[in-house]
Amino acid sequence: MSDITYINKDLLMEGTLESKEGQVVIAGTFKGNVTAKSLIIENTCKFNGNINSEHVRVEGNVVGDITADHLEVSNSGNVDGKLKTNSLSVDSGAQISGNVSRIA
Repeated sequence: MSDITYINKDLLMEGTLESKEGQVVIAGTFKGNVTAKSLIIENTCKFNGNINSEHVRVEGNVVGDITADHLEVSNSGNVDGKLKTNSLSVDSGAQISGNVSRIA
């Protein structure tokens, strides 16, 4: 059974979130940094901070830097920041503003 940490769309959270296993799903507003094995930014999410994760899927708005082995930006996703990834998937309609580089 995998663990899921879910931040509801009605919540505003500030700080640092770390999850070594399982998946983190953020639907609300988050200000701060997230380190997680897997992270989903839902389309209702407004995220301001930095992300470090093995796998990230962005469906909402992210302002900040993302470091992820695999990064997906859906058609509703909007990212403004530096992206470091080994694998990038961008759906038609997604918006990305910033630099994209490979993880060294």
